[in-house]
Amino acid sequence: MSTPTDVPVRDAATVLLLRGDNPAEVFLVRRTRKAAFMANAMVFPGGRLDDADADDALAARCDLSRAEAAARLDLDDGARALALLIAGVRETFEEAGVLLARRGDAPLTFTDPTEAARFDAHRDALNAGETTLTAIAEAEDLTLATADLRYQARWITPPIEKRRFDARFFAVRTPAGQRPLHEGVETTASAWMTPRATVSAYRAGDLELAPPTLRILDELAALGSVEAILAHRVTAPAAIQPQPTFVDGALHLLLPGDPAFDPPGAAPNRIVLRDGRWHSEGRGY
Repeated sequence: MSTPTDVPVRDAATVLLLRGDNPAEVFLVRRTRKAAFMANAMVFPGGRLDDADADDALAARCDLSRAEAAARLDLDDGARALALLIAGVRETFEEAGVLLARRGDAPLTFTDPTEAARFDAHRDALNAGETTLTAIAEAEDLTLATADLRYQARWITPPIEKRRFDARFFAVRTPAGQRPLHEGVETTASAWMTPRATVSAYRAGDLELAPPTLRILDELAALGSVEAILAHRVTAPAAIQPQPTFVDGALHLLLPGDPAFDPPGAAPNRIVLRDGRWHSEGRGY
């Protein structure tokens, strides 16, 4: 198995938009079949960290300080930590049309048609590279609701891949008055689904999922309610970097805790590719 040694690992942020009660529903978007990474897969809205996410003016418009963000994400670099949360807010707006923000003490809603149309235009301009999240926040006098993001998971792409990401996954209850919708270019479809129904649809071959998405959905299904999901992580989760290996011709992604993982654990914990479908074995993280 070849292992590229010069592939950079890029920071990324992904957001699980939740609604309902028990079971929770989660919002997923389908990546275009032309995408260079996870083409045609159903994913949570997200993407890589941009330099603009670390803008000082944007940091000043967050409800968390850089020091508070560093503590939440268990990072020494406060600017990087807050930028990751900002990236989650930005990507959620770009890919799902949901902007996690407040104006004064009031959560941002798009119930007014005029305001909804204005923010649709902001989203289109942001996706076209014609504006920035800083400019939108300043024009609309917004505070980004970074404190609402609850840290759920951290996955690092294995070295065998041509594109590698250090991806943080955050969960949030979808703000009242905002309705997610895919943007139609990088993402071509979207749906609200329960985690269990999503996994069942994957098993049936009706949609595609990447291994981290599958495992996270398994965990969400076990937790059940939105409140349980949001309360699940008290401390920052440990990073998961799968260790690929072949067993009897089948690709196994070994996860922390598995006896074959380095360092070895005591109980099976892996994702196995069989007949073109990923299958979880053992408990998640």
